[in-house]
Amino acid sequence: MLMSRRIWLGLAVAALVAVSFAASVVAARRATEDRPKTVTRGLDYFHARQADDGGFGAPANTAWTVLGAVASGERMGSAAWSKKGKNPFEYLQATNHEQAATSATVDNAPVYYARMIMAYVAVGRRERVFVAGTPHVDLLAKLYTYQDMADGSPTKGSFSPSSSTRKFDAVHTTSWAVLSMHNFNVREERFALAESWLAAQQLSGGGFASESGKSADCLNTALAIQALTVGPDGLSWDPAEARAFLKDNQNSDGGFPVSPGGRTNAEATAAAIQAIIALGERPDEAFWKAGPNTPIHALAGLQRKTGAYRLTSKESLRPLPVTAWAVTAMNRKSFSRFPRNIGSAVKAFKFRPTFRTISPKNGAKFTSSRIVLIKATYTDFYPKGTGISPTACRLYVDGENKSRPADIGKYGLRLLLKNVSNGEHTYKIELRDRAGNVRVTERKFTVAFPTPTHSPTVRPTYNPAPVVPTAYPTRPSTPKPYPTSPAPVPTITPTPYSYSPAPTAPTITGSPIPSPSTSPSPAGAGGAGGGGSAAGFVGGTLLAMLPIGAVASYLLLRRREDLLGTASQGTVLSGGGSTWERFKQTLAKSKDLTRPSSRE
Repeated sequence: MLMSRRIWLGLAVAALVAVSFAASVVAARRATEDRPKTVTRGLDYFHARQADDGGFGAPANTAWTVLGAVASGERMGSAAWSKKGKNPFEYLQATNHEQAATSATVDNAPVYYARMIMAYVAVGRRERVFVAGTPHVDLLAKLYTYQDMADGSPTKGSFSPSSSTRKFDAVHTTSWAVLSMHNFNVREERFALAESWLAAQQLSGGGFASESGKSADCLNTALAIQALTVGPDGLSWDPAEARAFLKDNQNSDGGFPVSPGGRTNAEATAAAIQAIIALGERPDEAFWKAGPNTPIHALAGLQRKTGAYRLTSKESLRPLPVTAWAVTAMNRKSFSRFPRNIGSAVKAFKFRPTFRTISPKNGAKFTSSRIVLIKATYTDFYPKGTGISPTACRLYVDGENKSRPADIGKYGLRLLLKNVSNGEHTYKIELRDRAGNVRVTERKFTVAFPTPTHSPTVRPTYNPAPVVPTAYPTRPSTPKPYPTSPAPVPTITPTPYSYSPAPTAPTITGSPIPSPSTSPSPAGAGGAGGGGSAAGFVGGTLLAMLPIGAVASYLLLRRREDLLGTASQGTVLSGGGSTWERFKQTLAKSKDLTRPSSRE
């Protein structure tokens, strides 16, 4: 019976533990899903800026980043915030804080110690405040060295970065000192004196200035509101007037400037959001709207694609501390309640790009082709994350950068390789998001495409028989007779014509016109010297004589006209015969001259 009760009791405890665990997981998941996108992108930026030593470039920046990340529900000691096995807390513990607080990069030593105390509280290591860094130093004791505790001093209780000029930046410094003591749960005389002095610094318009003699501004007013809301009752300050000062100096975009009338400032707007929360109000309610714009909208408008926040729309100074302050405010966390009451941490943000699919797989072997397709799909949880930056991604094949020919997009990449040589090959993909986070994968594949084998062609051997020269009878060379030159053409001597005076009664007497004597024409194309050369010679001669024949025809026609003219007049030539008869005789003789000799 007793054993049965024990079993039932064990089962009940186990069930309770399981239910509690499931509830915590669901709560963490819900918290992650409810996390503003602007916060997630800010965390993305933090991850990208984390160095191998676990820190964020400098101790002051690391403390700021811790505050922003923890305000977002992150655990800074988790593996998600470890780099090379070191996390931000380990980095802070390895820091010489006394040396860092007085370095050239820090302009306010007590503010450095105050934020460092808040960072140790945020990571859950408040016990290390007394033994912080290397060598160990008491951060709270170092902060106290900057407080004025002299009796009768007008600045008694205030904190200042200068011991000689106690009023220098005293309001700003005292506000941070009070907030750090509050989060470390200090409630001694020093805390009360600091609160009393700070409350007395409120100006007539309700605002606070950084130091005595200066005008009130939104940044220091918002810090003073946070510091004074954690003090004891009965402090001599008016929260309503301080609230009215902030509202009166709110810009039309919903944000707040440092000095009234200035450009919206991320630090001043973040501090104002925290002050509104410290007053028990919401920054998105109607009272804090400037038209349709709220302080939340104005602050979100200063975030860049990388996740970092600009100081103003024109300035990007100190991106890490500005982003940390903005992220804290976007999480609706005021320093008056945070990091003292941290609350439960949510599921760690998956900050780096993540591969969904990759091919070819590691060790893949290609035996049927020399074509290899490299492709991958990935995500960066956009729009909550900053998203993949395609221009910043890289693809290497066998150490050679193939990013340019590859098709790289926001959600995937591909590269087709042709004629890949046989053997083992390596490809590496480097993914980068807009914040600068990197995810690298490297894989190998092998190409073993069979080389085609060709059987050698057997050529028959050819042994030619010896060539015996044949004796051919020699042909006696007989000189070729050359054609003899034709006989010279005899010259034609024309018969002179004599004219006698015409008789009174003219009578026509015909006398034949002497014909010119011609020599026999050479043989025609078919003669003894014929052949192709003779035909060419005759053809060339005829072509050359065409102009001469044309001229001769013209002259004959002119002569005919003359003769006909004289014949019509009844002219009788000497020697007898009329002009017409003489012309016919001359024409007959000219036909004999043109007739080939072969036709005679």
